[in-house]
Amino acid sequence: MGDWRGGANMSCLTILLLAGALNLPSPLLQSAEEAPEIRMESAVVPTQTWLGRQWNANRFQDWALKDGKIECMNSQLKDPIRTAIWLPDEVQPQGGPISFSVEVHRPGDQSSLEESSLHAGSFAGLIFGIGGPEVDHRIRSIVHDKPAEDGGILATVDARGRVYFRDFSTGGGGGSWSVSGPLKEGMAEKFPDQVHTVQANEKQDTGLSPGVWKLTLDLLPQDDLKLWTVTLISANQQGEEVSRSVLKNLTAQQIDGSFGLVSHLGDKNRRGGWSFSSFEANGIGLVNHRNRLLGPIFGLQYSLSRNPETSSEDPSSIYHEWNLTAQLAPVAASAVREAWLEVQSEDGDKGPTWTRLTTGTYEALSQTLRFRVPRWSAHRTLAFRVKLLLGDSESRQKEFSYNGIVRAEPELDGRPVRIGLISCVKNFTGKLAWNSSSIWYPHEDVARGLLSQDPDLVFFAGDQIYEGDITRAEVNPPDRMLLDYHTKYLRWYRAFGELTRSRPTIQVPDDHDVYHGNIWGAGGKRARREKGMTAQDSGGYKLAPREVNAIHLTQTSHLPAPCIEGPIGEGYSVYTTRVEYAGLSMAVISDRQFKSAPRPSLPEGDVVNGWFRNPEFDPVKDADAPGLDLLGSAQEKFLANWSLDWSRGARWKVLLSQTPFVNVATLPPGKTGAVIPGLPIPKPGGWPEGEAPVADCDSGGWPQSARNRAVSLLRDARAFHLAGDQHLASCVRYGVENFRDAGVVFAGPAVANTWPRRWFPSVAGGGKPVSPLRGTGDFRDGFGNAMTVLAVGNPSRTGHEPERLHDRGPGWGLVHVDLNKRTATFECWPRFSTPGKADAEQYPGWPITVDQRSLDGRKPHALLPNVESGDDLPIAHIWRVGPADEKKVLVSAYRLKKGESWNPPVHQPGSYQVQLLFTDGREAWGEVVEIR
Repeated sequence: MGDWRGGANMSCLTILLLAGALNLPSPLLQSAEEAPEIRMESAVVPTQTWLGRQWNANRFQDWALKDGKIECMNSQLKDPIRTAIWLPDEVQPQGGPISFSVEVHRPGDQSSLEESSLHAGSFAGLIFGIGGPEVDHRIRSIVHDKPAEDGGILATVDARGRVYFRDFSTGGGGGSWSVSGPLKEGMAEKFPDQVHTVQANEKQDTGLSPGVWKLTLDLLPQDDLKLWTVTLISANQQGEEVSRSVLKNLTAQQIDGSFGLVSHLGDKNRRGGWSFSSFEANGIGLVNHRNRLLGPIFGLQYSLSRNPETSSEDPSSIYHEWNLTAQLAPVAASAVREAWLEVQSEDGDKGPTWTRLTTGTYEALSQTLRFRVPRWSAHRTLAFRVKLLLGDSESRQKEFSYNGIVRAEPELDGRPVRIGLISCVKNFTGKLAWNSSSIWYPHEDVARGLLSQDPDLVFFAGDQIYEGDITRAEVNPPDRMLLDYHTKYLRWYRAFGELTRSRPTIQVPDDHDVYHGNIWGAGGKRARREKGMTAQDSGGYKLAPREVNAIHLTQTSHLPAPCIEGPIGEGYSVYTTRVEYAGLSMAVISDRQFKSAPRPSLPEGDVVNGWFRNPEFDPVKDADAPGLDLLGSAQEKFLANWSLDWSRGARWKVLLSQTPFVNVATLPPGKTGAVIPGLPIPKPGGWPEGEAPVADCDSGGWPQSARNRAVSLLRDARAFHLAGDQHLASCVRYGVENFRDAGVVFAGPAVANTWPRRWFPSVAGGGKPVSPLRGTGDFRDGFGNAMTVLAVGNPSRTGHEPERLHDRGPGWGLVHVDLNKRTATFECWPRFSTPGKADAEQYPGWPITVDQRSLDGRKPHALLPNVESGDDLPIAHIWRVGPADEKKVLVSAYRLKKGESWNPPVHQPGSYQVQLLFTDGREAWGEVVEIR
């Protein structure tokens, strides 16, 4: 692929994407319209897992298309009430009748009415009345498994054709992680006041194609137009009525909202549930939202990174590598016929035209399409689209597209560059209701807030999914595990896809993304149960390389190629890389993959899930055993080289990883992390006394020597560090040999969490005050690491509902990087805050601004002679000069500001020489200086 340059500014498309993300009215969006008649689209691929863009399957592994018929693939008692929710239309009662119909096929052998092969109580049919306009349609589309508020009404038929209405809006409950387990007695009960009749006895039913029932559901307004009567009828294939149920005096609020299919239990001897065909609906109360069609492309992410040969600051001569990954539905691999990337530009009098740039590479396990444009000129903002040709034959295929915008690289001498920070996306924490009082997904307040701030790029720092969130984690067999992952990752795309399609993103997986509570990757070994320890505690990955590598592809394959060799260990892929964009040189690493596992490494500590159980073991003195890894030698070498390379227009260095390299957490004495969810949350201004810093090996504060090496490498680069993971927002200045002698880390808040870590030290922080807030200043964490706490976002009773969401410190981060002043400002926003409003507030202690020079806080041994940048932005290389027969060694580097006068610091005796590299290619060398 050769050079490609752009066309017109796409501000209209930007408006379109933002409006779509926020559900705002826009003349560019298709508005809702009457849909007097709806029916299923003809399946382009009649046999595959994905049901098509009109349906959301709960879960992917529980449904499939078979010869164009929708079939539930799960009949287990522990997985009740499987649903497939219709997406593009909803019921908004307007005084006219509405009718639904579907053919329902009972599981197993349909040659007789024998029910013994089915689980007792098995049924299937329709679900309707889910939520209403007050409930986000994305929440409505995941209703299944357990009844709860806004869950709707089930219109069901059993194996003999008997129909009943069942209440799916009364129940609730659920643990803090999953909605799972068999239906309890009293759940999804039949409405007691329905009128039920059977038109034929069992003898008459025999021979009338038993087990295939035509269901008709009619919603009829009563005379006063305020209440509704619903009638459910089953008929055999000869059209003869078998059973009827009538339920009267329903309110419009009980029948409005979303609808779909339901299969409950099924065959005892296999996983097969009920199946469906010929779904139709009509009526003037059906309202269409075509923009809610979903798939086969669920979302995409892309990155832009300056090519290595870029040296000039002239935008017309700067090229980027553009990498893009599109996430597909679980389509049949054989049906992906072709995929390509197009970009839109103005072509004189012809107006906007689409130009094909490159073709995509499809990978079946991850269901990804990957595109690479090696030389892209990012000086204009343009529309693009991913095109996909899907079909099982030449005669039966269809073209789909998914649009986005590729942004112009921000002007380096313009406003500060904005980086969004999001992590830890928990969707549910208990007390089930199918609305936003219980389901935090789709996190619209976070997406809306960050979109309103229009970041130039977004860093998703891990835990995009939680393995047991809403639906239980399913890890076997492997193919079902990957479908389970895709079910959950689709929720993430539906929440944040408008961010990812409209700006560059960087994403790294964390422990929960690969189905771990905690993970110590141990260099890529496979985790196995060993004597006296769980697979997780033994170190490595519980999932096989096949599954982990597929997850890595979904989350990181849109980044530049890895800068370290892989795969590692037993075959696990790596994603360590660098992204050079908008004057930022960003190192993307994994602080999990290479990390040593504490239990086998420190047997005397009796470590379980990262916590020391031996009260005689001192983590400060005893935990730093020789040879332990945090980042591993390959990543340490990568960071050492990166810290010295200020080419490609770099003005700031940024490290992006999962977790901070300190343990900012306290607990009551003698307690472990297991108590965190149950600890009382204090009132504003409250401070639980008696707590002390803890030593949790899941944090980046262990192993200490490896942690110090990592922090020292950041210090060499004058980099700040962005992370997530801890659920406790914090901003900390690292210390290595002394307090405040290294860089700053900003760990953003969780989007939502079950595990609200806290920082309530009983002693005051030392050193010069950095904030009037308690808990700030110089501290040693539970491993003895030096840290200066600048701010924390502790859990607190906010007064905002729901308490289980807002009192645990949720939100997002934003960083403003001023490339001219060389300052970085960190902002920390609560979910309940609305940026731009007069009363919008950040978490106490933020914003925080740091100067680039301060990120190396060591007291220098000496200063070298002054160097001047003039009107340029030269890179200063500081070389250690040995005897004549030895090579010079580059010990540090830094890009000066325009008009800057600087005395380079050195930290040990020796002979040094400064080299200035100017942007036009000139070099200037200083004299060799001897430092004693």
